[in-house]
Amino acid sequence: MAISNNPLLSSTRGTFNKQIVIRQVNGKTILSAYPDMSRRKLSVHQLKTQKRMADANEYAQDILADEQLRNAAQVRLNVIRNRLYHALIKEFFAKGK
Repeated sequence: MAISNNPLLSSTRGTFNKQIVIRQVNGKTILSAYPDMSRRKLSVHQLKTQKRMADANEYAQDILADEQLRNAAQVRLNVIRNRLYHALIKEFFAKGK
């Protein structure tokens, strides 16, 4: 990890070719190696949550793909079109509890 004072990097953040990460922390520009997540082990709860989110995403995508269902959901949830996906995800999780 290195701290940079280069003015070209002062307003930059992100990754380069999945090798270098540039981020801003407390007003300083930090350069670090891209994290290796290949050996991480998820807990049972994390795996269940990932599965549930995948199901919620599939539910929302199915509704968004059909125009009639999409319009009905938009009226039912009382949201504008560009917020419908998030409202559907929220609805899925509310039904699941």
